[in-house]
Amino acid sequence: MNVEEMVKRLKPIMRGWINYFRIANCKGVLRELMEWMRRRLRMKQMREWKSWKALHKALRQRGYRGEFERISMPRWRNSASPLISMALPNSWFDEIGLINLERYEVGILHRYYEC
Repeated sequence: MNVEEMVKRLKPIMRGWINYFRIANCKGVLRELMEWMRRRLRMKQMREWKSWKALHKALRQRGYRGEFERISMPRWRNSASPLISMALPNSWFDEIGLINLERYEVGILHRYYEC
């Protein structure tokens, strides 16, 4: 299963989760969750690339012209590296349809009790 298919499967789960928990004041939790999900999806994409050569190709397509490092691809710690973040920026996740939980309004319970 590639990243796009995984995002399609995650969409209804994420939408239901945010609709259920949006009454709570959990903006920080949502930010941390989105950071973790983007990092996990970056790691999944790195596994699909299988080699650092595919990463370098993606970086060149994004306009990176600096020195390249050879990094091991399927590692969790490397999914947070600046090179991976440049090859797969947050805007890429918007392009493939990942729902950004940070954009939803949360903490709306207090509005119900205002007079």
